[in-house]
Amino acid sequence: MERINPKRAQTPSPDMQRAAALCGLGALTYLAAESALSGLLGPSVDGLPPAVGELVALGKNLLALAAPFLLVLACPPGAPVRLRRPRRGMLPALFLLFWGLTMAGNLASSGLRALLGEVGGTELADAPVALVWLRLALVPAAGEELLFRGLMQGYLRPWGSRAAVWGQAVLFALLHGDAPACLSALLSGLALGLCAETSGSLLPGMVFHLYNNTLALLSQTGAGSAWVQPLLLFGLPAAALVAWAIKPGRPPRLQGTGAGVLIRCPGYGLAVVLLAMQMLHATFT
Repeated sequence: MERINPKRAQTPSPDMQRAAALCGLGALTYLAAESALSGLLGPSVDGLPPAVGELVALGKNLLALAAPFLLVLACPPGAPVRLRRPRRGMLPALFLLFWGLTMAGNLASSGLRALLGEVGGTELADAPVALVWLRLALVPAAGEELLFRGLMQGYLRPWGSRAAVWGQAVLFALLHGDAPACLSALLSGLALGLCAETSGSLLPGMVFHLYNNTLALLSQTGAGSAWVQPLLLFGLPAAALVAWAIKPGRPPRLQGTGAGVLIRCPGYGLAVVLLAMQMLHATFT
C-alpha cells in the first residue's frame, strides 16, 4: 500500500485542493443527474410493461453514473483506477471485514429506522429478476466501485490513504438517501475503500459489493432456492474464516491524517454540507 508523508497532507498543495473539490463536485453532479433524470423519466414509465420500465430505470442509472465520470475524467490529472490483479494474501481477511461491517451497518440502520418509526425496504417492480439484478446489483457494484473507490479515492490519495478512504466513504454514504441508509453505506464504503487500498485493486471490492447487493435483493424478492441465501449469508463467510485461520493476517494501518482535513477544503466541505442537508431532508420529510 502506498505510504504518504503525513506532513504533506497537513499542507495541501493547490493540486490536492483541486482534487478534493473535484470529488465533491462529482458527488453533487451525480445527485443532480439522478434527480433530474428521475423527474424526467419517472412519469414516462407509468403504464409501461414491467420489463420495459425496468430497462428505462436501468438507462437512468447508467446516465446518472456517467455524468460524474465525464466530469472527473475531463479534469486532469487523472486518478489510477487500479483494474488489475489484486494482492491475494489478504482477501479472506478483507472479506470478513467487509461482511462484519456490512452486517453491523444493516443492524444499525434497522435500529435507527425503528427509532424514527420508519418501515425499511423498497417496493420492486414485477419485472424479470435478471433485469432487476442487473439494475440493482451488478451496475451499482461495478459503477460505484469505479467512481468512488477508483477515481475519487485515487484523487484523494495524495492526502494520505486514511483521508482517501474516509473521504470517498463520506460522499458515498451521503448519496444513499436518508440517515439509516447513509449509516449502512458509510460502513460499507469504509470497508470497500480499505479493500481497495490493501489489495491494490478494485476487483475484490466489485465482487464484495456485488455479493452484498445480491444478498439484499434476494432478501427483498425471495428469489432463488431456499438454500441460496443462507449459503451466501453464512457459508461464504465461514469459508473465508477457515481460509483466514489457515493463513492469518490483518490489513495494515492506513497512513496519513483523517478525513477531517478534507472538510477544511472549501470545495469538498461545501459538497458535504449540501449533501448532508439533502440527507436530513430525505430523513425527516
